[in-house]
Formats: sequence, C-alpha cells, structure tokens
Amino acid sequence: MALQKHSPLNPDRRSKVLIIDDTPDNIQVLAGILSEKDVSLSYASSGQKALAAIHENLPDLILLDITMPGMDGFQVCKELKSHPQTLDIPVIFLTARVEEEDVLKGFRMGAVDYVTKPFNAQELVSRVYTHLELKHSKDLIREQNKKLEELNATKDKLFSIISHDLKNVFNNIMFGSDSLAKDIELFQGAQIKDIAAMINDSVKRAFALFDNLLEWARSQSGLLRFEPEPLYLEPLLDETLLLFSQQISKKNIHIEKQFPPDQTLIYVDFQMIGTVLRNLISNAIKYTSDNGWIRVAIRNSESWCHVEVADNGIGIEKEDLDRLFRVDSQFSRPGTANETGTGIGLILCKEFIEKNKGAISVASTKGEGSTFSFYIPIYDENIDLNESID
Repeated sequence: MALQKHSPLNPDRRSKVLIIDDTPDNIQVLAGILSEKDVSLSYASSGQKALAAIHENLPDLILLDITMPGMDGFQVCKELKSHPQTLDIPVIFLTARVEEEDVLKGFRMGAVDYVTKPFNAQELVSRVYTHLELKHSKDLIREQNKKLEELNATKDKLFSIISHDLKNVFNNIMFGSDSLAKDIELFQGAQIKDIAAMINDSVKRAFALFDNLLEWARSQSGLLRFEPEPLYLEPLLDETLLLFSQQISKKNIHIEKQFPPDQTLIYVDFQMIGTVLRNLISNAIKYTSDNGWIRVAIRNSESWCHVEVADNGIGIEKEDLDRLFRVDSQFSRPGTANETGTGIGLILCKEFIEKNKGAISVASTKGEGSTFSFYIPIYDENIDLNESID
C-alpha cells in the first residue's frame, strides 16, 4: 500500500508520527523501521512528557505503548481523546498483550488499531500507512466541509444584501425620480433640490455598495489580482478624506490627523488598501453625530505601520464586536443620519489586510465611539517582498 508522499492538506511537509514508549530499544526498533518511510518521527519516553509537549507540535498519528510506568497507554489515550485538538489523531497501541479484553479496552478508549510485539516490520508499516491515509482523507473532508459552510454563509450574506440593502436604495431612487417625473410642477425649487439631493445620495450609496460587492465577489472567486507595491500612506489617507469631504462638511465633523513627520512607505496592493481606507473612514463618518470628531493616526515601528481610525460616535455593543468581521453573521445598522450599511465592508477590510500580511482589530464603547486599528508591513528594500508576500 503506497502512502501519499505529502499530506493533501499541506503538501510542503511529511506526515508526522509520534512514538510514546518508555523502552529506548523499542523506540530504536520503530525508528529503524519507519525512518526511511517518508514520515517525520518524534519521541516521548512517557505519557506525561508526551501530553505536556503534544500541543506544540501536533502529530498525524501516534504509536502508543500500553505498558508504561506512572501513566499507562490507556490513560494517555483517554486524555488525548478528551481534548478537541488531539481528539482526531489516530492512536495505534503497541502491546505484547494479545488478550481480547485488552484489545477491546484499547478500542473503547479510542484507539484505531494495535500492533503486537515483537514488531513485524511489514505489518507495522502497512498499519501506519493505512491510518495516515485515513487521517489525511478525513482532514481533507473536514476542510472541504468548512469551505462549503463558508460558501453557504457567503451566499446568505449576498442574498441579504440584494434583498434588503439594494432594494432600499433603489426604492429611494425610484420614489424620488417618479415624484419629479409625475408632479414636478407641484414642487417648489427648494423641494426639487431636496429630492435631487436624496436621489444623488442614494445613487452614491448604491455605487459604493456595488463596488464592495464586486470586490468581494472577485475575492471569493479568486479572480481578484494581488499586486503589492511600495506606496506612501499619507497621500492615500488625504485623498480618501477628500473623497468624503462633502459628507464630513455636512455633519460638521472635525478631522484630526496624527501623521509622522516623514512619509510612511508601505508595501501593499493599491486597490486593496484603498478599499480598506474608504470603508473605515466612511463608517466613522456614518456613525459619528453632527459636530463630532474623527482621528486618523499613523504610528510606525521598525517593521510595521499602525493605522488608527477613531471617532466619538455611537459606539458598538460589546457582544456585537465579534460579529463585525464574520461573513456568517448578519450585522448592519443605520448611521446617525439614517445612512444605510451592510456589514460587508468590514469583511472586505479583514480579508484585504490579512492578504497584505497585516491584522485588523476594533475597540469600542457604546455611546463613546470606536477605534479601528490595522497593521501593515513597512517597505524594506533589503527584503525580497515578492517572496515574503504570496
């Protein structure tokens, strides 16, 4: 039976086998049999030592001696099967016992097989390979099921946006345009201006929503190109603030910029970082009341650029914070001027920041405001970034 050379879930590494046995001679024999069989071996001389270290380097399969001082193999197996991280790791018992009750006890504890001593090399290799292949197949199925769940959540999110948010935006456009088309002579000049402004605002919201949807769709389908390049961050932030100058002025929001004296050269994808900045600043405006403030800050370390977009707006409930970046969660609420939102923008922000080797987080207090922070790499001309960012 031929074992696949590399795990289907991680083709860059060999399958890892942990041997737990208190007898050095047994370990040596097992290592001699398996060392040339394209597996990576590790060893522990007791159950206690194995359990203490196993979470740092999870194996794909465990060969476990039953008869050991202190903690025997049955106890070790029971402990392994009680933790989610180690529950699905197949355990093969090593035993000189051939009594049926011992074998059945091992299976009841969660073992998948057993090998008797003295070891038959061909039998041992065959059993190890069989259970490694089964483990890899189960892992692959589990990973595929996870992806299917994510795809279903993506579909549900998309349908929610189409059925609710887009419908509301187009209802506003249709109502305003129908009113002007049918009864324009009944309206005063100021009323016409208000209706036109409402239509204009709805069109802008629809465009922003479509823009996010298209970027999200390309990201989910793998069609979004990733082209990182060195860029100065401060001009990008200034351009984004200028883009929203009308909304900022309308709410009389004070903008505070805290930029370092020298411009910050980052290494990111231009389109992705632009989407992130637009969404974070747009949200800050949306959820800040009239005469409020927004602070945009850049703080740099040797290797990282830390960006903060903070406001003194309405804030977010503590229990809602974990839902902001999740595609399987429906979280959207109107802004302080009844602006609409979908929650998809923050999901894009998380995907794009992580694609650029960064991280994003949020801190917020209900009624006091929110601070969205993200880290991205500072450009280093001495690093081959084409290799470090994939």
